[in-house]
Amino acid sequence: MSRPIREDRRAFLRRVQAVIAGGAAYALMPQLELVGRAFAAEPLPGNDYKALVCIFLFGGSDSFNMLIPHDSAEHATYLTSRGGVFEATSNPFGLGYARDTLVQVADTNGKTWGLNPLCAAMKPLFDAGELSFLANVGSLTVPLTKEDVTKRLKTLPPYLYSHNDQQKQWMRGHTNRAGVTGWGGLLGDRAEASNLGLQSLPPSISIAGSNLFQFGRTTLPFAMGSGGATTVNRFRNNGSATDRVRYESLRAIIESQHNPILQDQYAVIGESAINLNDTLRVTLDPANGGDIATVFPTGSGVASQLRMVARMIKAARTSAINHRRQIYFVSLGGFDTHQNQMAANGHGRLLQQLAEGLAAFRTALSEINALNDTVTFTMSDFARTLNSNGNGTDHGWGGVQLVMGGSSTNGGALRGKQVWGSYPILELDGAQAVGRGRMVPTMSVSQMGSTLAQWFGLPAGEVGTIFPGIENFDPKIGFLG
Repeated sequence: MSRPIREDRRAFLRRVQAVIAGGAAYALMPQLELVGRAFAAEPLPGNDYKALVCIFLFGGSDSFNMLIPHDSAEHATYLTSRGGVFEATSNPFGLGYARDTLVQVADTNGKTWGLNPLCAAMKPLFDAGELSFLANVGSLTVPLTKEDVTKRLKTLPPYLYSHNDQQKQWMRGHTNRAGVTGWGGLLGDRAEASNLGLQSLPPSISIAGSNLFQFGRTTLPFAMGSGGATTVNRFRNNGSATDRVRYESLRAIIESQHNPILQDQYAVIGESAINLNDTLRVTLDPANGGDIATVFPTGSGVASQLRMVARMIKAARTSAINHRRQIYFVSLGGFDTHQNQMAANGHGRLLQQLAEGLAAFRTALSEINALNDTVTFTMSDFARTLNSNGNGTDHGWGGVQLVMGGSSTNGGALRGKQVWGSYPILELDGAQAVGRGRMVPTMSVSQMGSTLAQWFGLPAGEVGTIFPGIENFDPKIGFLG
């Protein structure tokens, strides 16, 4: 009996996808998953609003050039390791940055650090306690030392230095090779039961397309672009002639008679999808107060994505949507800097886009009174080798991530203005370094994720259901209260 139902489902999906072009089909998919929501998980505790915003830096960011030692001796070690064979006159320090070019900040312990010269926009955030860094984070199955790695004494994460595999491990929150869900998606399963308002809008919303991070067991991410919901732009009855054809064709499919019960349910869901997009179109309309006043940098994809996230967070707390828990995904690519890393449009420029996008996003969150309700964080495939390949860097392991949110001294949860974890000595053959300065992580992806998840509302006793293997680590790092 099950096979005909699956075939009916596939047939219906093919008909819908024949009508919907490109990304619009993906945006409709969460509506088709509503059938499975009868088995949704228990809601998360709390009646307040909270949002997690993941910024994935695709390609593997050279994060030891984002947060740099400022102590004179530590910086000298950094420069020695980062020296390369670049043009001696224009780039005498190879991959490194001279100490007097760094943006100096001091943490709560009085230790000084240097931000990348193009990350000046991060300094006010750090100084205000609204930004912290997590040092030497990476994929781990169990805690490892350098000796464990070099002598293979303990289990290493599979497929180290592979973009695809390391991205999956970050998004899954564990190092198991199998798995079609991400830790954000599994949180979304719980969050869906907490959102009592607009039921057709999933708690996971992507402004950067399909991603494993937001795939749950009963929920899928809703795809939007920087300008709004994809299907709003593709299914307007008052749009172009092509839009009207799509709209009428989808309506014809939805309103046609389907004898199988499951197909009837899909028709209901298809109707829900159109109604959802109508709701989003109206709610996000600037004429209805759906815009924000904060000015974001132009020509920056990540800034445009974060602007839409701010608009959606504002909309989520209106009566039209009324959601309590949301998970957003945005991305910035280009970090696989094997070549031209120190060029004018290289790694530093990407960090500048990130820094300025974060600064504008922080201002927007303050504008809509959501700064203390939102935690933003970065993830990336891995860091990079400390030494040069001649014109760039190669794949590394542990690196630096950042977390932004309202300061714990001002009503927020972030214990900011700190560098959490163990920042390694940046020697090519240092205590944590293997092979050209690749750093063995001292904080696992699962530790970082479980700390964020517990702030979001996941009970401490349930972190193992989302982060298998977390029992090998401290499940809660202190960066969030």
